[in-house]
Amino acid sequence: MKQQQPNVLFYVHHHGKGHLARAQHLVPLVEKYATVTLLTAHEDFADSVGNALPKRKLITLPTKWPKGSGQPPRSFNAAFEGIPFAPQASTRAAFFHNLLTDVNYAGLISDVSAELTIYARGAGLPVLMQRHSGDISGDPTQVFAYHCANALYAPYPAQLEVDDFPFSSKTTFLGNLTPARKEKTVKRNGVTIVHNDCEVVNAVCDAILPTDMPITVISSDPSRLRHLNDIDYFRHVADISSHVETGLVFCSAGNNTLCELLAIDRKLIVVPEPRPYEEQSAKALKLANLNAAVYLPKSSISKTSDILNAIVQTRTIEPSVIASLLHDGAPSQWHHAFEILIREHFL
Repeated sequence: MKQQQPNVLFYVHHHGKGHLARAQHLVPLVEKYATVTLLTAHEDFADSVGNALPKRKLITLPTKWPKGSGQPPRSFNAAFEGIPFAPQASTRAAFFHNLLTDVNYAGLISDVSAELTIYARGAGLPVLMQRHSGDISGDPTQVFAYHCANALYAPYPAQLEVDDFPFSSKTTFLGNLTPARKEKTVKRNGVTIVHNDCEVVNAVCDAILPTDMPITVISSDPSRLRHLNDIDYFRHVADISSHVETGLVFCSAGNNTLCELLAIDRKLIVVPEPRPYEEQSAKALKLANLNAAVYLPKSSISKTSDILNAIVQTRTIEPSVIASLLHDGAPSQWHHAFEILIREHFL
């Protein structure tokens, strides 16, 4: 008689497309060993999860915020500041714990949710938590969640971790979560900008257009772009790598963006977007220190000379370093590493 597979909850964080893309990579690996129930915390995001990962059970947590209040600004340095003093938060916590008692789950995979990691561990459930890159030391909620998790997994190579990260010993660095490395594509002259910050896109265009270098832009909002008649513009692309034909790219420091562009052997000038724990800045600085990319802080984009100098600095990028980063993220390696975590902690 075939033994029934255990049940595993997989929480997909709603902020940014990268979380959903990673879930698409990881959920099938979990399903080799367990039946997966997907969990999200936002009604508006549920359709995206269902479309990206169809034919799975999907549960949406109730909101923890009072109706009409909205989520207030957070400092990310105070304990449980993301949990309001409101009955809605109690309802959400009760909903989650009732979910755990209704089905005998073998574990939770927590995509950077400190809240759910702590709740699940308090309810006696093993947790694998995705590492939130950057410096979380000032956020007691994140620090406690890291203590609570049985293990952490990071969707980037160990070389990009911040110095003196205190939880390295319980973290599995998966490397670059990308499909098999693609063949190098032919590179043409010009610059591609992959960035959702219109200020960054406009500043780079202002600096480069007078040099007559062709510019391609991949960005989410054309309404505030000044040079649409002078550039090739794409709003939504299914595969960034197929639209980046230039050897030089200005980009943000999102995990997926970096993985995809490094995998096709591009020279990157990284302009980080603001994120909690300065996670994008941390990765950009690490890449720069390794001579794998050029770091250009947003504070520098107001100067044309700084933008043009960043292009000159790309000559110092070491292809061998990029190759080592990609090797550490080979699909055969991160598949195997993640499956080990599932078997060790949930089976």
